[in-house]
Amino acid sequence: MKKIILSAAIMLALFSSAFANIPDNITDRASASFHKDFHKAYEVNSAVIGNHVRVTFQENNETMYAYYDFQGNLIGVVQHILTVSLPEDLKHNLKKHYGNYWVTGLFQVTNEDGVYYFVQLSNADENIVLSSEGDNGWHRYMTKKITDL
Repeated sequence: MKKIILSAAIMLALFSSAFANIPDNITDRASASFHKDFHKAYEVNSAVIGNHVRVTFQENNETMYAYYDFQGNLIGVVQHILTVSLPEDLKHNLKKHYGNYWVTGLFQVTNEDGVYYFVQLSNADENIVLSSEGDNGWHRYMTKKITDL
C-alpha cells in the first residue's frame, strides 16, 4: 500500500512539474541577467508572470519593471511617466486631439526595437488607450465605451 501511495505521489509531482512549463532556476537566470543589466537597482522583487519573469525595482527613485524570458534575455523595460516627460510632438498631439479626456495612465516601454508610449485616457463616454512608437504620433490601441448602469 505504501508503494502505491509513494508511486502516486511521484507521478503527481512529475505531471504537475511537466505541465508547469517553467524551467528550473528560472529566477536565477533572470536575476543574474538583471543584476548585470541594472547594477544600480535597489528594492528588487521578481515574479513569474505567464511566460516571463517580471522584476520590479527602484532606480533613480523611480519604480521600473524589467521583463525577461526564461533564458534570462531582457525583453523590455516598463516605466510609468508623467505627460511632461513625453516628446513634444506627442504632448502637443494629445492636447490637440484629446483635450476633452484626462490621462489616467501613461507608461514608456523600452526594448531593443526602440521606445514606445502607451497612454490611457478617459472622459464621461469612453476609455481609450493610445500607443505610439517613438514620437511618430498616436494610434488608437483600444476603446471601451462607458455605459450607464
